[in-house]
Amino acid sequence: MRLLFLSNLFPDTTQPWRGLDNVTLLHAMRAQRPDADIRVICLRPGHGGWTNRACGLKPRPGDEIFSPLYGWAPYLPKFGGMNDRLFALAAARALKRLPKGWKPDRLLVPWLFPDASGVARVEALDGIPMVSVAQGSDVHRYLDMPMRRRAILRLARRATVITRSEDLRGRLIRAGADGGFVHTVYNGVDTQVFKPGDKQAARQALNLPTDGRLLLFVGNFLPVKGLDLLVQATALAAGRLQERLRLVMIGSGPLQQELGDLARRSGLKEDGLIWAGRRNPQEVSDYMRACDAVCLSSHNEGVPNVLLEALASGRPLVTTDVGGIGEILRPSPLGESTLVPGREPEDYANVLCSTLLQLGDEATLNLYGQKFEWQVCAGSYWKWCDEAGRRGEEEIK
Repeated sequence: MRLLFLSNLFPDTTQPWRGLDNVTLLHAMRAQRPDADIRVICLRPGHGGWTNRACGLKPRPGDEIFSPLYGWAPYLPKFGGMNDRLFALAAARALKRLPKGWKPDRLLVPWLFPDASGVARVEALDGIPMVSVAQGSDVHRYLDMPMRRRAILRLARRATVITRSEDLRGRLIRAGADGGFVHTVYNGVDTQVFKPGDKQAARQALNLPTDGRLLLFVGNFLPVKGLDLLVQATALAAGRLQERLRLVMIGSGPLQQELGDLARRSGLKEDGLIWAGRRNPQEVSDYMRACDAVCLSSHNEGVPNVLLEALASGRPLVTTDVGGIGEILRPSPLGESTLVPGREPEDYANVLCSTLLQLGDEATLNLYGQKFEWQVCAGSYWKWCDEAGRRGEEEIK
């Protein structure tokens, strides 16, 4: 099978974290079907899309196996409802760079708008079975925007849609998508990388404090992550516990300075907030082994990778109950014990304290996390790629 992946969410050497779950999925799919010819077109939004300027991005070591072609897609930040049409122009142009005679049997396109909605408009790809992937914000935000909503529903009539949570699936169906062609596939986790380990040894190796308790956040420092709640709750919990409590922040973003100021105003001690910068998956797994609990405080989510990574690492996840998070946690050994009701710092601090005082068994959490290993996820994607082909044959008849 010839599978063509098109999206802006694919990593390169300058942004090795961008679309990391997508490239990990492609490697897992290739491992299951080594004879499949999987190729990638990555179109990044940028001014070069207007001038057809060459894109100098390069793949990470190991990703060359997908022969990725990088390019620019024109983008209108203030008139976003048109961006699917602009992405379609860029995709049509990029197809000409594929090897002569190479035509895909299937299309795999993460990010419903503008990426998948744009690909659905490319005439040269008409009739090729397509699987699109809803990642989170493309459903949470864009279904409330009329032009984008129409484009997404138009796409849902053309493609099989995979959602990364039942919550996202339900939102699409309520918006008008045919539930028979919208399917939930949870993301995967690398259980060879994310696994339990010695907490104190990990702290020493990372030069982290070996006394007290450590919390960990992994993600972008953006408003949607609700990190003001996490910082305030950490400060409250630190005042109640009999031992030191620190919050390690992995990631980056425009709110870093603001969060640091908030930590000081909230009463966190000077080393109560530890900035760790961006880290690769192996490094993130080391930090998870070093911590006592992983934390999220988002306003909305699909099923975030950090949730599955925490479970596989044998660490509880304290989190706001949003998106598909409860779908994973409620059936887990943690049940509802680490889900925070509402968005009050006091409520979050209560759950933090109770979790830290009664940590779950890491081997039991790890065993549950293994249910979501990448090979399970990859098998589901191949299943729906095959099904999309059968759907296309039936529509032709």
